[in-house]
Amino acid sequence: MADTSTFLTAGLDEGLLKKISQETTTAQQFWLSGYLYGLATAQETIAQSPLPTTKALTILYGSQTGNSKKVASRAAKVAEAQGWTVQLQDLNDYPTRQLQQEKILLLVVSTQGEGEPPIAAESFYTWLMGARAPKLPDLQFAVCALGDKSYLKYCQTGLDIDERFAGLGAKRLSGCACCDVDYEADAEQWYLQVLGILNQTNQMDTSVPARAKATQEQNTPVFDRNHPLEAPVLEKIQLHGRGAEKETWHFEISLEGSGLRYAPGDALGVYAQNSNALVESVLNAAQLNGDAQLEWEGQSLPFAQILETALELSVLNRSVLQQYQELSGNTELFNLLQNPEQLKNYMWGRNVSDLLHEFPFDLSEQQLMQVLRKLPPRLYSIASSLAFSPEEAHLTVAAVRYHFNQQPRKGVASGFLADEIKAGDKLRVFIEENTYFKLPENDDRDIIMVGPGTGIAPFRAFVQERLERGSSGKNWLFFGNPHFETDFLYQTEWLQHLKGGALDRLDVAFSRDQSDKIYVQHRLLERARLVYERLENGAYFYVCGDKKRMAHDVQQALLEIIQKAGGKSLESAQEYLQTLKKQRRFLEDVY
Repeated sequence: MADTSTFLTAGLDEGLLKKISQETTTAQQFWLSGYLYGLATAQETIAQSPLPTTKALTILYGSQTGNSKKVASRAAKVAEAQGWTVQLQDLNDYPTRQLQQEKILLLVVSTQGEGEPPIAAESFYTWLMGARAPKLPDLQFAVCALGDKSYLKYCQTGLDIDERFAGLGAKRLSGCACCDVDYEADAEQWYLQVLGILNQTNQMDTSVPARAKATQEQNTPVFDRNHPLEAPVLEKIQLHGRGAEKETWHFEISLEGSGLRYAPGDALGVYAQNSNALVESVLNAAQLNGDAQLEWEGQSLPFAQILETALELSVLNRSVLQQYQELSGNTELFNLLQNPEQLKNYMWGRNVSDLLHEFPFDLSEQQLMQVLRKLPPRLYSIASSLAFSPEEAHLTVAAVRYHFNQQPRKGVASGFLADEIKAGDKLRVFIEENTYFKLPENDDRDIIMVGPGTGIAPFRAFVQERLERGSSGKNWLFFGNPHFETDFLYQTEWLQHLKGGALDRLDVAFSRDQSDKIYVQHRLLERARLVYERLENGAYFYVCGDKKRMAHDVQQALLEIIQKAGGKSLESAQEYLQTLKKQRRFLEDVY
């Protein structure tokens, strides 16, 4: 390998750079990238805190859907290929007493909603933040936080853990890496940087064995988030009856010949586009030229096309507002950013066009492009089983529509699907594995499913899969929506499953069909003794749908059920529920 000390001390002339690129392998170039980035960002920390020379490291992950696990697993493979002995472990299973013995620790963790840890990390997080967490003077660590910039407390769980480790005396290998929904490139840069720093100290061979590289290439799917499939839409069906207040669509999408496979509980990622009307509104508000040619990911494209297909316009987030404020120097916007409650209220319902109207600033097409967030794909729980509908993926999509300042607005993805897509069109899609929302491995286990509204989607897949498997475990569904006559999604299918035995029980809650509103949590409480009996017999409990209200209320109802039917105190009921979570028998897919 080229001598890195020469590289660091010599002038960066073109000949030397060319020589290095020709004399190093791809793996060594990755190492160089991480090594140099690490020196640039962590030199002061390393100078103050000499690294240990051990070649063993621990990588922990706390994941809700599996993304943190993916990052941690990839980091572990690279580290092992470079000669490290790696302990890879889920935070759900990690014995906290071991933390004080760790010397080098990498941790990857996601954040749920407004700053909450994923279920798998709840116990570890609570313990770490509490009084029993030990001092960690011998620990070197680095944290990678996965999150979503659309939330104010972006990556908060990872930031909290990073700060707590440092407060307990541990030494950072690098600053906490915060990764948005398009996390893969930033996460890879993080672990390459950290491994580069560690390898520098330990003088390790960083070349990746040919066998390891071949395995990585073999496991790489043809179609993924970065290379989506253009999939034909086979069917598009309105699920509500005439006169319904809601609008929910059923899509059947062909995966034929793609090689894409999924399991019940997984999601389909869909790349949407902004409406022409919203693009025009943004261009008019900023007085910019939609025909201007700009470079985007190696292509020269009209600015209007970039706005339509590649940038998020329908919602605002703190990062966009902060960058726009720094560019414009607007004092009013600066003050708004200092007040989290006012900021949250301001962002609700507003889009990029509103921002440009309310805080006008003379900026260029290039500047606006750099301020805006890349348009992330929308993930929808797959509402079908491959065993039941081979080479197809079905979706259940509620069209999000609302008014802001008396103007109609819509969700970017659901509006795109509802208004722009018809049978015969193609969608850019990929499979997103949801590692922790899966059927029991044992087909004899009973399952209880709570899925109001579009939360019904994965449970349609669950029941289809269990039917095809011939599972002996009982399937019990709780479903809710406003009205029986117009809003009973997949009514015919559920009644057929109930009659045929694929569904053991069906409890419904139509909240607006009587004077007192009845929701799924009320139906659960009515069936308290049977719910508890099934949990005692090893049943799995699943919740899918709205996080803020429904999921919270269902969990509170379940605690009440455990207390009353189990004859337990509140504290014992909380411990019981926590055990269900640790055993992964209480599982959520909420949004």
